[in-house]
Amino acid sequence: MQKFFRLFWVLILLLSLGWAIGGSLVASGNVNVDDGGVSEQLLEDIVIFADGLNMPPEIQPWMLFLITGVPLALLALFFAWRNHQALAMHAKAKGHERRDRQVTLAITLLSLVCAGLLWHASGIEAQYAEAPLEDGSNGLTVITYPVRLFVTFVHEAGHALAALLTGGEVRSFTVSPNGSGLAVTAGGSESLILPAGYLGAALFGSLLFLLSSRAPSLTRALSLLLGIGIIALTVLFARPDASGNLTALLVGLGYGGGLVLLGWLAPQGIAVFLLNTLAILVGLNAVFDLTYLVANPGIGSANVLNDATAFSQRVAPLLPPSVVALLWAGIAVMMMGAAMYFGLLKPMRSEFADGS
Repeated sequence: MQKFFRLFWVLILLLSLGWAIGGSLVASGNVNVDDGGVSEQLLEDIVIFADGLNMPPEIQPWMLFLITGVPLALLALFFAWRNHQALAMHAKAKGHERRDRQVTLAITLLSLVCAGLLWHASGIEAQYAEAPLEDGSNGLTVITYPVRLFVTFVHEAGHALAALLTGGEVRSFTVSPNGSGLAVTAGGSESLILPAGYLGAALFGSLLFLLSSRAPSLTRALSLLLGIGIIALTVLFARPDASGNLTALLVGLGYGGGLVLLGWLAPQGIAVFLLNTLAILVGLNAVFDLTYLVANPGIGSANVLNDATAFSQRVAPLLPPSVVALLWAGIAVMMMGAAMYFGLLKPMRSEFADGS
């Protein structure tokens, strides 16, 4: 549309200049009628028209063309320049926008590499909330251990939120130092509450990665809201575990406060990098947990069934726990795959297509 208006005003400018210059020359008699091909009748018509306007005698007929044509030409020149400037600013904005997209893609790729290195640095299988190692250790590195605890926090918070959304009640949820956790709910829909732990963690990681990758300008606000939400869940429902450990409270307040500070103080690039890294680690843990559960459907404790077994017994008795876990794993993989495609692969393809 801006290009159309620029062309329109350029045409008006040319017509105005033609009117002012050509008309004034004809009316002043400076154009040779015989050589120029201008009829005497046209000159007479101009004089009659000027006389009909009752102009002061000092205003000659040729001046009328300058008086009417020059202001219109200046006006057209101004608007043509304005449209040209608007087109230039639009092109510049598109250049900045593309550069910002490229920077975001580079940060996203860096966070993916970083998360992969951290994931492999542990050198062990990620542990379940329901199945810590036999020696009681968590086996994780100093970096991935806090992430493991946060995944358990998200897992149990997923159960709690599902209970609330389906009309149930949340009495408490806990996280233990060995990575195990427990959510105590009453009422609500078990068919949604039971899968909300594993699938909730996968959904959390997928959405966080997608939003921070595709909407980097909103990353700091997202970090603030997420931190406030985690702190609220912690204060309302997180409690010490059976041994009196305050792990759930420490994890919730620590991560919630960290996310608030990240959104409040950190530059956008740092926020995108850290949120993407956290999202990938949480999503990978959730997917790995489910694949481990497929191979070990009977894991659990003496008093608490794992989620897949509980779902099989209470909701879908025709489905063995291993099949339930396999279905959940497939859904988790699809969520993470969709987040990777729409958050990273599709934007990369668009950038390569634009650059070719």
